[in-house]
Amino acid sequence: MKRTLLAVGALAALACACATLRESRAPVPLAFRDCGEPFECAELRVPIDRERADGPELALAVARARATGPGERIGVLVVNPGGPGLSAVDYLRVARSARHLRGLRERFDLVAFDTRGAGASAPLDCRASLDAWLAQDPTPEGDASWQSAVAAARALAEECARNHGELLPFVGTRDSAADLDALRAALGEQRISYLGFSYGTALGASYAASYPEGVRAMVLDGPIDPSLDLLAFAREQALAVESALAAYDQAAAEQGWHGTAVLESVSARVELAPLPSANASRAARASDVLYGSVEALTAPEYGWHELALALGSAQSGDGSGFVELSDRYFQRRSDGSTGLRVEAQLAVLCADLAGLESPQAYRDAAAGLAREAPHFGVANLLSHLPCAFWPEPARLAEPLQGAAARNVLVIAGRADPLTPYAWGERMAALLRGSTLLRVDTREHTSFGADLPCVDDAVSALLVSGERPAIPPLCP
Repeated sequence: MKRTLLAVGALAALACACATLRESRAPVPLAFRDCGEPFECAELRVPIDRERADGPELALAVARARATGPGERIGVLVVNPGGPGLSAVDYLRVARSARHLRGLRERFDLVAFDTRGAGASAPLDCRASLDAWLAQDPTPEGDASWQSAVAAARALAEECARNHGELLPFVGTRDSAADLDALRAALGEQRISYLGFSYGTALGASYAASYPEGVRAMVLDGPIDPSLDLLAFAREQALAVESALAAYDQAAAEQGWHGTAVLESVSARVELAPLPSANASRAARASDVLYGSVEALTAPEYGWHELALALGSAQSGDGSGFVELSDRYFQRRSDGSTGLRVEAQLAVLCADLAGLESPQAYRDAAAGLAREAPHFGVANLLSHLPCAFWPEPARLAEPLQGAAARNVLVIAGRADPLTPYAWGERMAALLRGSTLLRVDTREHTSFGADLPCVDDAVSALLVSGERPAIPPLCP
C-alpha cells in the first residue's frame, strides 16, 4: 500500500516561520469514539488558513490503535504511507497487523491522519474531468494529441478550482506539517515519533525542520529529494524507473519472458486504440500499460513475473493483465473510485513543486526527457501538466534548510525504482546529524520487506529513541 505515484513531485518543503502560528489556538483534546476494534476515530479541527485562526475550519480524519503491551507504553507513533493522496487512516487499518509493526504496536499508540483533501479529510472530488485526464495518451506526440492533453489538464484544474477553491491554496506539505503539530498537541504529547514512507518522507522532513522540538524519533523510508524543481525531479525519477526496466529486461532474457521490445510494441498498439480485456471491466488504455508497468517494476519478487504475463496476454490481444496492474496501482475499487485520490495528489504536488510556467514549457522540456528516458520520461513530466493551470498556493514553499536531526533515520534503496538512492543521500545531508541506512534492494521502500537489518534499525531507533548501529550496506 505504500506508494509514490510515478511523477510524484519533489518536496520543495518547508522551513516555515510557524512559531507564531502554533500559539494562535489552544489545542482541543480529541474526542475519540470506537470505530471497530482496536481502532478509535476522531476529527481534528484545524483552520484552513492558519494565518486566519478565526476563519473557516476543516475536519481531518484521525485513527488510533492504542499500545497493546507487554512493556511500558513509549508514546505516539504517527504513520504515513505516502502518495500523496493515499489515506493514512486506511493504511493503518491494514498495516497494523503486519509482522514488521508487531513490536511497535506493543509499545506505541499507532496514529494516522488523512492529510488535507485525501481520505476522509475534506476529500477533493473533480471526477467529472478526472477520467478524461487519465484517458489521455501519456506521451502525446502530434499537435492534435498535445492539444487534447492540454485541454484535459485545464479542465481538471478548473473543475478542482470550482469545487474546492477555498481549500486548494492550503493543501501543500507545509500546511500538513502544521496539521501534524496540531495533532501532537491535541493528543496531549510533548513529542511524537514518526514513520513515513515515500512521499510521507516529505511530511516528516518538513515537520523535523519546522517543529524540531516535537520530534522524539523519526524514520523516513524511500525519501523524496527536498531540493529539486519539477523538471529535475521528473528526470531523475524517470531515469530510476528506466533502470528498473533495464534490470527487468535482463531478467526477462534469462528467464525467457517477454521483454522491453514487446512492451514497446504493446504501447504503440494501445496508443492507436484500447486493447480489449477478457477478464477486466474495461479495455486497456495507454495509461494502463504505463502505470501497470510501473506497478510491476516496484516489486521485482512478484511484479516482474506479472509484467511478463501481462505482456504475453497483451501480445495475444488481451489487455486484462495491464488493467489489473493499473487498478492495483491506483487502488481502484469496484465502483470505479480509487484509494489513491489523484486530485489530492495533484493538489499537493502543484503546491509543493517549483513547476514550469506554461503548457509550452512542458512540451519543450518533454523532448529532452524523451531522449534520456524513452519509456517513462515524457509521461512522468506531463502527469504534472494540470499544475500549469492550478491555483497558486497561498504561501509558496521554501527550500528546506539544514536542520539538526540526530534522531532521524533515513532509509534509501540503492536501486529503488521510484525514489532514487541519491535522493536519500541528499535528504540525509539536509537533515544534519541524521543516520543514513543504505539498502541493497530493487524494491520501493524497505521497512517491512523482510530485511532484518532494516527492521532491527527501525525498531532500535523508535523504541530507544537513540541512533542505531548501522552496517555499511544492508543486508
